[in-house]
Amino acid sequence: MPKIKAAIPNRNGLVRVVFSLLFLLSGLLFPWQTVAQKQNRVFLPGEKLTYGAYYNWHFLWVNAGEVVFVADTVNQNKVRKWSLTSIGKSFKAYDLFYTVRDTFYSRVLDDNFQPDYFFRSVNHAKSSTLHEYTFDAAQRKVYSHVKREKGPPFRDTLAWKPATRDMLSTVYEFRAYEFDRLKKGEKVNFSMLVDNKTEDLYFRYLGQEDVKTRNGRKFRCHHVLITLLGGDFFPDGEYMHVWFTADRNRIPVKVETKILVGSVNAILTNLENIKYPLTSEIN
Repeated sequence: MPKIKAAIPNRNGLVRVVFSLLFLLSGLLFPWQTVAQKQNRVFLPGEKLTYGAYYNWHFLWVNAGEVVFVADTVNQNKVRKWSLTSIGKSFKAYDLFYTVRDTFYSRVLDDNFQPDYFFRSVNHAKSSTLHEYTFDAAQRKVYSHVKREKGPPFRDTLAWKPATRDMLSTVYEFRAYEFDRLKKGEKVNFSMLVDNKTEDLYFRYLGQEDVKTRNGRKFRCHHVLITLLGGDFFPDGEYMHVWFTADRNRIPVKVETKILVGSVNAILTNLENIKYPLTSEIN
C-alpha cells in the first residue's frame, strides 16, 4: 500500500481524472450530423464493455479502477427507447486515498437516437455533483437541474442546438459513422452538452493503427485526436487519443491523454454480447 501512495502526486484529483476519462470520451464524439431516419444500430441490447483505468507517473503504472458501459432497451408509454449506463468506481485499495463512485445514464429514442433524458451523478470522496437534463424535441429546449456539493441546486432552460447530444448517448451514436470516409488529417467540428452549456470542439482523424491491450489482444483501429476542455488537470488543445476497432462494431479499445502530472489510459479489458464479429482482431 505505501508504494501506491507514493505514486499519487495529487490524490485529491488524480482519480477524478482517471474516471472522467471515459466519461469525457462519451461527450467528445462528434454529433456533427442530425440523424433523420432510423439507423441499423451496430450494438445489441445487453452489450457490455469494461475498461481498466490506469495512471502513469514517472514510468510507474497504477491500475486505479474500472468503468463499465451497458446498452439496453426499455419501453416507456409503449415507446421503445435505448437505456445507456456507464458506471465508474475505484478499487478498494484506492478507496483508502480517494473513493470514486460515478454513474452516467442516458435514455434516447429508438427511431432517431435523439436524447430524451440524461442523468449524471459524480461522487468523489466527500464531494458530489448531480446533473439532470430533460430534452424537449418539440420546443428544441433542454431543461436542466444541477445540484453541487457546495451551493444551492438550480434549474435552467437551454436552447437545444441541432445535432447536440448528451455526454453518454453520443458515444453510441458515433458508432454508426464510417471512419473510412475520412481522410488522414481531416478535422471535424462538433458540439457537446456538458455542465449546463453547449461546447464547440473538434477531432482530427489520424488513420489506422494496430493497438495491443494489456491482456494481450491486438486490434486494427481507427485513431482520432480529440480536443479537451481545459481545467485543473487537462490542458487545452489536442491531448486525447482514442482508438476504435476497424470493424462494424467500432468499439473504443484505448483512450490515452496527458494530464498536468503524468498521463492516464483507459483500456478495454472485456466485452460481452457484441453484434458483429471482431474482424479487426489480429490473431
